[in-house]
Amino acid sequence: MLRFLLRAIGLLLLAGGFIALIVDGTRSLAASGLYVTSIDAALQTMAPAVYSSLEKWALAHLPHFVWDPALVHLLRVPLSGAMLAVGALCVLLTHRAPEEFGYPAE
Repeated sequence: MLRFLLRAIGLLLLAGGFIALIVDGTRSLAASGLYVTSIDAALQTMAPAVYSSLEKWALAHLPHFVWDPALVHLLRVPLSGAMLAVGALCVLLTHRAPEEFGYPAE
């Protein structure tokens, strides 16, 4: 059951990553330049309260040097690439090893 849930989440993340890639591509074509949506921009657009609460929590509970260089740069990763990478990882983690010589294990 857990394998099915993780694989379903992975496939949804892969689909979302491809959709984000298509949206970035159409925006880049319309703007005649490269336009990439970061995780930071997506969070601020879709859920500004979540981003501000994440920032407040990180500044209160983590040392300042962790939020500033590490997490801020991690949030600047392209959304499509992050979703595709995490989705592919979820799908690969749920992949069963091939049976040796074609005989099922008993």
